[in-house]
Amino acid sequence: MTDEIREEGIKAAVRKFRQFEFSLLQAGNGEEKKLLYNLYIPENLEKGKKYPLVLFIHDMGSCSADVKNTLIQGKGATVWAADAWQKRQPCFVLAPCYERQCANDDFQVTWEADATIGLVKELLLQYAAIDKKRIYGTGQSMGCMMLCELMLRNPGFFGGCFLVAGQWNPKTMGSVKKENIWILVSEKDFKAFPIMGECMKAVEENGGRVTRGSLNARDSLETQNQKIREIARSGEHVFFTWFENDSVIAEDTEEIKPWFYHVQTWKHAYDLEAVGNWLFAQKRSPIDFSCKHDVLLEDHEGRKLPMDVPFYTSKKIAPGTWQIQSDGDYIYLVEGEQEALVIDSGYGCGNLRAYCQSLTDKPVKRIVNTHDHFDHTANNSYFDCAYMSKETKALATIPFPSFEGITFPRDYPAEIIDEGYVFDLGGRHLETFKIPDHAVGSLAFLDDKEGILFCGDELCMPFGKALNGSVEHVHKLLMKLWNRKEEIKILYGGPGKGETAIIGKLLENMEYIMAGHEGEKMPLEGKQLEKTAESAPVVYQRWMPHPPDRHHDDPAEVIYKRMMDYAGIKVIYDCRKIKENS
Repeated sequence: MTDEIREEGIKAAVRKFRQFEFSLLQAGNGEEKKLLYNLYIPENLEKGKKYPLVLFIHDMGSCSADVKNTLIQGKGATVWAADAWQKRQPCFVLAPCYERQCANDDFQVTWEADATIGLVKELLLQYAAIDKKRIYGTGQSMGCMMLCELMLRNPGFFGGCFLVAGQWNPKTMGSVKKENIWILVSEKDFKAFPIMGECMKAVEENGGRVTRGSLNARDSLETQNQKIREIARSGEHVFFTWFENDSVIAEDTEEIKPWFYHVQTWKHAYDLEAVGNWLFAQKRSPIDFSCKHDVLLEDHEGRKLPMDVPFYTSKKIAPGTWQIQSDGDYIYLVEGEQEALVIDSGYGCGNLRAYCQSLTDKPVKRIVNTHDHFDHTANNSYFDCAYMSKETKALATIPFPSFEGITFPRDYPAEIIDEGYVFDLGGRHLETFKIPDHAVGSLAFLDDKEGILFCGDELCMPFGKALNGSVEHVHKLLMKLWNRKEEIKILYGGPGKGETAIIGKLLENMEYIMAGHEGEKMPLEGKQLEKTAESAPVVYQRWMPHPPDRHHDDPAEVIYKRMMDYAGIKVIYDCRKIKENS
């Protein structure tokens, strides 16, 4: 997007805001205070749909009795209302206008702080379409300072905050360790850079974790956005970034004054689309794993890390397609021309949506579940909507016993889909197949562009397939896939990768069983991982799915289990369920 097009979009956005007045009775003396504000309401609101709200707080230079001044002075409000953003991420935008300085370098705020939160709460009552879990704050200079105080006074109120060219009290900022924050300053901003750096040290001293990284404002926006996505892959809550040296200043600037580095920061900050994507991937009340800090998980390199340390890695398996590793089974990200879709959510610590957004410049809003099991649905709540079968919805996001003490939200928006449903990602479509056996509502998704069948835990098992239903029933399910074998180039599921030929081999095996052949008795295998000494933390493996929650057959039922190895693949089945429909 050229600067000219971008600026025209901003000017057009100014005209879309409406102006209002909010009244507040000041506690103590009963004096009525009035706060002027601008509000943008998304066009064509869909019934029943929830939309984020972005609160922008301006700098001291915009203080004025003219309510529109904050819209004209910079891009901090209008960038979110511009058509380019609204087409990707429709949202409400709130821009109050303060007539005077309301936050100062002594870390003091005026009555406008409480009034601003009161205004947001009032809008939540007026507009049912606003998503209270996705209220985002951003502000520059004084606005950044005000926003810091609002976070401190109202923990968990904001889904995420983008703090630009500001600073606050290091003695109090340590308590924001659980907030979702992206900070951007200039390295040569003589106040913001060092003081906000001290704030980040306070966060770490308070038990939080901070991801740091630098940007060069003279790089192309594409390069800067890619760097931001790389920084975001840590999966942490708090990010501290800065523009290197004097990169925010134009090379041909004749006279450079110290405050230039400050004011020029926000002129670059709101052009960074990747930060906006990160912000909109956040949600209020993230899943809190801190109660499991003393439970250690061992990664593939043998490092033992607390369970509450975010853990996501990924590899590209096809154009616009990533396989993501975390705790739980594999997760997949599929990118089209218009959006990217997530398949399954694992149970890893950290914001899965934000991590996925760090891999693509397409908006990541939706997730689809292959089935209900916790290692595929735990992190659904980070997304705007989860798509699943009717049977999956009844059972999804119920934790395994080892996750006692962690609350996983189950009230996220969910949409029921069935066989034949097609996800249109823009130039790429995923067709839904219903193949319930491993789980009652299992779905598989066929990608028309790359020929990938995303099949959850129904296929791709390294040992073959264990049948829960009758042999005949599962045979009928898999025939639906085999009839489309010319379109299926490869299988990817929770356990990993499999060849399309696996489906045919499984079918041959089942047909052999239904013909009257019997296999050998299936012994009960597998062991629970043993706990260490009571004085030491329990150690599990990050890369071993739900080790403390492995399910075993009732020993009394084992005598009916058979294993047939035919055509190079195993089928484990109940000899009582061969030609019965189930």
